[in-house]
Amino acid sequence: MASSSLTPKYDNTNSYTFALVSTGVDGATHKVEGRDLALPFEVNVQRKLTGGSKTGNDHVVVRMARTERNATTAKLATMQVLVDISIPKDTSVITQAEQLKLVGAVASLLNDNAALQATTVARSALINGRDI
Repeated sequence: MASSSLTPKYDNTNSYTFALVSTGVDGATHKVEGRDLALPFEVNVQRKLTGGSKTGNDHVVVRMARTERNATTAKLATMQVLVDISIPKDTSVITQAEQLKLVGAVASLLNDNAALQATTVARSALINGRDI
């Protein structure tokens, strides 16, 4: 079952708060409350699960998107971050512990927390179209 709210941090001390607005058999949607319907700020988590065989991969897709309106032109602009986590059904080669390490390493690239040994340099490089 999806959490009733999500509060991901965007720096070492501040966070966004998303409230659960819908759930389905394959995922859930959370949104920041009090925003115009035309200007959503949301997190979607969708699961794409394969059959019960020990081959192939399951996918968990996490999407965060924010839309804002330009006050001068009234045009909309949307920023989106999309993460597709591809999880092998055969865990004899890449164990669940190793899978958790991979997800943690990617999170570290995007995290400012000193404990995870990353800086804003990586995020800024990505936003500015540079390699990290």
